[in-house]
Amino acid sequence: MSRSLTVIAAELEALTLLDFHPMNANADGADRLQAICAELVERDDPERWAPLLYSLMERLDDADMGSPGPIVHTLEAWSGYPPLLAESLRRKPTPLTVWMANRLLNTDPSDATQWLELLRQSVGHSAASPEARADAEDFLEHQASHR
Repeated sequence: MSRSLTVIAAELEALTLLDFHPMNANADGADRLQAICAELVERDDPERWAPLLYSLMERLDDADMGSPGPIVHTLEAWSGYPPLLAESLRRKPTPLTVWMANRLLNTDPSDATQWLELLRQSVGHSAASPEARADAEDFLEHQASHR
């Protein structure tokens, strides 16, 4: 029997930077996140659980949660993820969300102008970490060289 979304949300909320820290011998965040994402993929309500993953990326934007990792793979498996990605980028660009925007741009979407603008805004976003800003700038340069 699958767990309730409330229980899964609490488990995601319990994750901390220490759970992903490479110097923490007991760090099990990557394994826990992988298991949670595998569980979420089996559910038929991505519009309910996807916001939980964006919230985690925004809250733990300094954590290494994979490249691209289970969160990105889980979200990208659902065709409805782009509007929520755009909302997340407007709230707080993170290394993973700007990377997701770049991956989307690599598919040459019809709304590429919107995604490029979101990356531009990410470069100067007050809530973005220096890493997210630098990544957004790098992705803009990459996209400019391929357009």
